[in-house]
Amino acid sequence: MNTWPKWLPYPISWIRAFGLTYALTVQVKSQSLEYGESVVGVLLGVWLFTPFLFTFFHWAITSATRLLLKYLPAHPKLAPVRQYLADRCGLERSHWREGLNALIVSFVAFVVTVFVLSQVLQIPRADADDFESIILRQNLIQFAREMIPIGMFFVSAYIYQYDLWARHRRAAKLAAKAKAQEPTQKRSHTRKVAAPNPADQELNKLRAESGMSRMKTTKPAEATPELPEWYVFRSGNAEGPYTKLQLLDVQKVTARTKVRRGEAEWQRAGEIPELAAYLTEK
Repeated sequence: MNTWPKWLPYPISWIRAFGLTYALTVQVKSQSLEYGESVVGVLLGVWLFTPFLFTFFHWAITSATRLLLKYLPAHPKLAPVRQYLADRCGLERSHWREGLNALIVSFVAFVVTVFVLSQVLQIPRADADDFESIILRQNLIQFAREMIPIGMFFVSAYIYQYDLWARHRRAAKLAAKAKAQEPTQKRSHTRKVAAPNPADQELNKLRAESGMSRMKTTKPAEATPELPEWYVFRSGNAEGPYTKLQLLDVQKVTARTKVRRGEAEWQRAGEIPELAAYLTEK
């Protein structure tokens, strides 16, 4: 993503555009129309069905991702996969919002495509007495129908990209505003860890969704020593605190060992993605 052109939509935008265009095209072509019958009624029916279809698609994809994350083995080599799936689950938007978004994108893409084709092709009127003009008009209309899905695919990709850019910019503004309102407090070892900022979380989710989480290539700051904040449940007691490396070297934590971070609830270590590389295989 470091050299990805700014004018070109990201892969996730192309995938969404392809899925939307393909679904609409299949629905329209599945309707049997008599010669000369208007396609307006079919298009209205398809657009009314689109929000329900993509709401179901979004629910199915996020459910499958959570299920895969749940049963994926806690192996150090699979830690990047687990982290990626965890990020994808965290990106979950409202299912109905995704369906409504598909409805708006499909409508705008169709209108823009039809308008451009009508201006470029300039389909002439057919003379009832001129057989060649009738054939020419029919061929141009058929060509326009074949070009509509292709045009919708490209237009939808850029609309999805604009939506992603707008959400990213809005989340960045909220994050900047939240940081500006944060009171400056001195750090202390006894102070509780502050709750994560929702604006920062939304910004990180959008970066992960667009594949931009590793776009910055600036030199990282010097690593600060990790604070021991992990507790292990052993023989009915909480032992700790430990660092993540101490969980591996000292406690020999496995995927079934119960751990917690600070005052959080107890969880199996295998259910926490960031501990995947610090688990002992038994």
